[in-house]
Amino acid sequence: MLRLNLTFLCFLLNTSLLSQVQAAPRVPQSLTENGLIYCTNASGFSFNPQTADAGTSMNVVTEQIYNKLFEIKNHSATVTPSLATSYSISDDGKTILINLRKGVKFHHTPWFTPTRDFNAEDVVFSINRVLGHDTYLPILNQDNPTHDKNPQYRVFHEQAKKVRFPYFDSIKLNQKIKSVSAVNPYLVKIELFEPDSSILSHLASQYAIIFSQEYTYQLSADDNLAQLDTHPVGTGPYQVQDYVYNQYVRLLRNDNYWNKDAKIQHIVVDLSSDRTGRIVKFFNNECQIAAYPEVSQLGLLHDNDERYYLQSADGMNLSYLAFNFNKPLMQDAQIRQAISRSINRARIVRNIYHNTATVANNIIPNVSWASGVNTPEFDFDYSPKQAKKILQDKKLHLTMWVLNEEQMYNPSPLKTAELIKWDLAQAGVEVKVRSVTRTFLLEQLNHATEDYDMILTGWLAGNLDPDGFMRPILSCDTKNEVANLSNWCNPKFNELMDNALTSTALSDRAKDYNAAQDLVLNELPIIPIANVKRFLVASSKVKGVQVTPFGSMNFSTLYFTKEKKE
Repeated sequence: MLRLNLTFLCFLLNTSLLSQVQAAPRVPQSLTENGLIYCTNASGFSFNPQTADAGTSMNVVTEQIYNKLFEIKNHSATVTPSLATSYSISDDGKTILINLRKGVKFHHTPWFTPTRDFNAEDVVFSINRVLGHDTYLPILNQDNPTHDKNPQYRVFHEQAKKVRFPYFDSIKLNQKIKSVSAVNPYLVKIELFEPDSSILSHLASQYAIIFSQEYTYQLSADDNLAQLDTHPVGTGPYQVQDYVYNQYVRLLRNDNYWNKDAKIQHIVVDLSSDRTGRIVKFFNNECQIAAYPEVSQLGLLHDNDERYYLQSADGMNLSYLAFNFNKPLMQDAQIRQAISRSINRARIVRNIYHNTATVANNIIPNVSWASGVNTPEFDFDYSPKQAKKILQDKKLHLTMWVLNEEQMYNPSPLKTAELIKWDLAQAGVEVKVRSVTRTFLLEQLNHATEDYDMILTGWLAGNLDPDGFMRPILSCDTKNEVANLSNWCNPKFNELMDNALTSTALSDRAKDYNAAQDLVLNELPIIPIANVKRFLVASSKVKGVQVTPFGSMNFSTLYFTKEKKE
């Protein structure tokens, strides 16, 4: 034990010295008094999760600023009302009535003073915005001389209409919801094109936040609609007080919060450190919670250390290798199967994830309510001799793209790609690995010039419903889009997924989803690699920590233990 402690101490000393050169500066002490510091990263940070790239890591900040109509709790398939108090669904399944909570206050900030409470107009506005309906925007008055004299007004108006909402685009929400209207100030009616049992889960996802319509209209009048996504105003337990780009966000407790008051007055979300730096900061007492630490360092933490504890949760995520079906060669099922049998997925989980993940033998993660009847075995698991028999004489030269960004479903994408490249080389396949940015990938997809044979990627879900997990990455509706990087399309898959939406019985829905899953595992447009756990390390002085399968956390439940007086 002494040797282990000394080793750990040396590690900390070494990394501390490195951090003096490489790590970002400390959060100013004036910002940390009477508060808590949460260390995470700034990758893809935005105050608006609606515009975040679907399937990428979400930041924890917006969970504290905004509320949604519903929440997902205890891995249940049934949503829990939040800004909603109750709901009802018509006999034909096409009309949803949602009763709203009364007395909910929006944040009072230096940039906005609300004149009314939350009501149905805010819900109608927020949903219409992600549906892409122009109705959410203030009407441009053609006769208003201000609009003619100030072209910027029209520019902001036009730019607002161009804002993308990747998650809602990936599930084709505008093909599910026909209309949203306010029946009265506290009753919202949603009309669907067809019955859809996934709708409420989508409205409970991390992306489905509720904005203030009043705030939006004020910004529009000031020719500044862009501020909606940079100066947030919500109804959550905390509001933004300070923000320094890529450094930190300071959250102040919302004393007018409608639910239970948060116990900690302010929280600083430190965005400045990488995975290694976060552990160093944690042991330097620069943060009380470190999210997503470097997985190779977890072995240095001890279960019986009284200073800290680990919190983990099975993740609703999947890392996978996708075959590009726009390439004739990748349409050969025998080749796809042999490539799958070439890849040692257990070695990837061991060397890349350091056993903080499990080998994925299914598409639907085990944490989902629909996983109960998952396929028990993956037919194309590692079998190098079988793979070599098929591939060694084909003299294949393949290009594999990999996004050069760390995601929690793949903390070391380039290393993972090299392991796959080595495995395939043993089977006689030459692989060229190309590291690409997300921006470059989007450009290539927009121009239909992507030339990869395979691409290493992954998916994160915002809820536990398989509709939002499988449909974006595998349906015909998303072929040739950024979500479906395999460009695979099978009408039978779509039919099974659609059938699952027509029933309210979970057992029937699960059967359809698993039939769709079996189809994918047999046709193999993607090779599932790993399901990753969500991890964080917290000071023993902090209680109430609970991480969700989506990596989110409710700061309002956190509190400090009282110091024992001697």
